[in-house]
Amino acid sequence: MTSGTQFRPPLPAGFTSYDQLLRSPQYAAQVNEVKVLGSGSGTTPTTRTGEQTQVAYFWANDVDGTYKPPGQLLDITATVSKMKGLKQSANAELFGLVSMALADASIVAWDAKYATPIDLWRPQSAVREAATDNNPATTADPQWVPLSRDRAGTPFSPPFPAYISGHATFAGAWAGVMQRWFGHNLTFTARTEDPYATVRERTFTSFAAAAEEDARSRVYLGVHYQWDADGGLESGFNLGEFVYTTRRDQ
Repeated sequence: MTSGTQFRPPLPAGFTSYDQLLRSPQYAAQVNEVKVLGSGSGTTPTTRTGEQTQVAYFWANDVDGTYKPPGQLLDITATVSKMKGLKQSANAELFGLVSMALADASIVAWDAKYATPIDLWRPQSAVREAATDNNPATTADPQWVPLSRDRAGTPFSPPFPAYISGHATFAGAWAGVMQRWFGHNLTFTARTEDPYATVRERTFTSFAAAAEEDARSRVYLGVHYQWDADGGLESGFNLGEFVYTTRRDQ
């Protein structure tokens, strides 16, 4: 990238004021969706399906001892490379491009989290503190926790702003490179090492489909809103395309 703002997405729903955002119907819709889909406990019962729970944990890899999101995406890159029989020189170039995209994705995501007028609180805070948001369409559940858990089984939310999703930005950047290299429609099987994943492998028919599921998984895990996922994916896809077209050895 040429700067940290090059692929920065618009602020959530276009709001520039935190107060206006919290009062908006768009915000209420985002909170109310994750409140029921991402609930780990509290007075709010979840509507999350068993399949959605599997998706949440398959892509999580947040806890210590896992390879974290970039590591999982590099592992999938290796799986696809072996499946397609890439030689050493091609592997060096492919992994260089993917790694460059992932490194820049971290700058895009964390700049968006901190270097903007809205440092959006996580769903856990939003649901618990809904009585303070001046939005009549949200209702507080002071006991609400996300599905996300650490190794001790304690629910937790990542300790930094929600918008945009790092998982989604990484996934989009990775998919942007991979689909330019291998084509948009390729079936492959991905793995996970998250300790709570009961399904260790999932099969996808495209890199975009995998990236979109990765982004959506954060809503099921209770740590992100859908607009975090959408903003991260858009920025990531554009970044991955840029890295491939400007850095591929022609």
